[in-house]
Amino acid sequence: MTKYTFLLPAYKPYFLAEALESIKEQAYTDFKVIVSDDCSPHDLKSIFEKTCGDDPRFVFRRNEKNMGGKSLVSHWNLLVDMCDTEYFIMASDDDVYEPEFLVEADKLLVKYPKANLLRARSRVIDGKGKVKAEEDVTDEWLDNLHFIHRIYQKDWVGGIASFVYRTKHLKDKGNFVDFPSAWFSDDVTNFLVADEGCCMTQHTTFNVRNSDVNISGQWGNPIDSRKKMIATYMNYDWMKTYMHRFDCGVDKEFLSTIEREYKYKIYTNIQSYIYSCYVKDFLRFLVKCPNDLGLFKPRMLAHYLRNKIKI
Repeated sequence: MTKYTFLLPAYKPYFLAEALESIKEQAYTDFKVIVSDDCSPHDLKSIFEKTCGDDPRFVFRRNEKNMGGKSLVSHWNLLVDMCDTEYFIMASDDDVYEPEFLVEADKLLVKYPKANLLRARSRVIDGKGKVKAEEDVTDEWLDNLHFIHRIYQKDWVGGIASFVYRTKHLKDKGNFVDFPSAWFSDDVTNFLVADEGCCMTQHTTFNVRNSDVNISGQWGNPIDSRKKMIATYMNYDWMKTYMHRFDCGVDKEFLSTIEREYKYKIYTNIQSYIYSCYVKDFLRFLVKCPNDLGLFKPRMLAHYLRNKIKI
């Protein structure tokens, strides 16, 4: 029985062929692929047919209406509900897998049968495929709390497509958590799914694309910045609640370290949004900012005044 499915919500045409080729060229060959066109204005079907239309492992479908404009996560969850294999990968239309991605993943999932989540060591590439950054992974397996801590380290390379999920376990958790623009949705969902730990490949087998045509590379849109600020607050509120599960039997100093880390991530994210958000949106966030983030309020305001109002 086939063990893995690549679920690929597609909208952009620019790197789709390269993304599909990287899946097609996997050394571990027993997998399925569902490419889901999110009612794109581009002719994705032609790219699909030219790249992998002759491969029976690949199927193409198209949404009648665009889902990502309202909720990127709703499209992810639609595909999760379609998945019937033990594991799945939520691929993307611009990231690139190395040929050994599934080989390395399968080795670890056999070695750690209780793990419901796996992550491939990753690097960042630009629009031309040039390597911009690469992380330093030393742990083959991390428990839930140390996995959370690892995500907040400076060398961590984000990207939902680098993970392999046990399908049933994610469904039992209620599928992906839905935040605006899917901002932080992968992080908090991964924390939930990693309740039995996360295993990580030691070899780099995944390349996350950072270009001016993907959501993580786009800045300057005030509406997008507003959505990301809302998602950032939702992430903070979610994390604050989730971390209470570790109150007993865990090193308090380590918990405090993680708390400082996720609060600081919120602060640095807000710093990047306030260049382009509307004044009313920033002030609304600042007022809503909870008391236990009060340390950052003066810094946020000062940063805003320096960079937005230019004084």
